[in-house]
Amino acid sequence: MALRPTADGDLPVLHETFLAATGELFRRHGFAPPEPTLEAFANIQAHLLESGRSFVAEEDGAVVGFAAAFTRGDDWFLASLFVAPRAQGRGIGSALLEEVWGTARRRRTITDAIQPVSNAVYARRGLMPVTPVLTFAGTPSTAMRDEIAEDAADLTAIDEAAYGFDRAVDHRNWERFARRTTRRDAYSYAFPGSAIGPVAGLTPAAAANALAAELARADGRVRVRVPGSARRLVEVALEAGLRLDPVPGLLLVTHGVEPPTALAPSGYALY
Repeated sequence: MALRPTADGDLPVLHETFLAATGELFRRHGFAPPEPTLEAFANIQAHLLESGRSFVAEEDGAVVGFAAAFTRGDDWFLASLFVAPRAQGRGIGSALLEEVWGTARRRRTITDAIQPVSNAVYARRGLMPVTPVLTFAGTPSTAMRDEIAEDAADLTAIDEAAYGFDRAVDHRNWERFARRTTRRDAYSYAFPGSAIGPVAGLTPAAAANALAAELARADGRVRVRVPGSARRLVEVALEAGLRLDPVPGLLLVTHGVEPPTALAPSGYALY
């Protein structure tokens, strides 16, 4: 087994590896697996190539796993780590994790709750589960009401309050694919199709109001991920009549990182 930096040309095989790894895991537990299109998957992984660290593991010239992580200031996030089913159980995941580990003090990742082996690997590195990440989906109730009231926003201040670190490089990426709505104290993104997020605010109430506005203007089904620690946003999703996905995620963090209270992340890969 050999590790090397990921190249642009690897993205299709990374997509195949992701589908194989998640497909085997979810179907083993009786759930339908996530199946993002190659385009959606590649857009995220290409951004990680540009703004983070990404490596693949090869055996006999074939890619059998990959990992990607990004660092913003002194904050690190593990965005992806997947190993093909045929190559699991041989230490490849741990080797990839070590390759993208870096030196940041504060660390986070989001995993599926049905991954006990991987979650134990992360826990041994100090990444402990602190809150579920709930996926809500459905058509929002027509009773949802909130003023959209677009206004200028200090994105840096909102990111510092909601995330604890700057997301300027990520905003440039999100802006390429999604509509952003800014309020004086919050912002939200809505992607073509159904995905809402990130939604972030200076306070939990500000983020909840921004999410309510997005749900009120939605035309059809939506999907939004909300940490259980962000209680005000969970309440908004429930009030809109959205249903919970049966497979929650887990937010894992190192010591000193507080669970978010004013945030609905963009997803598992970019937080």
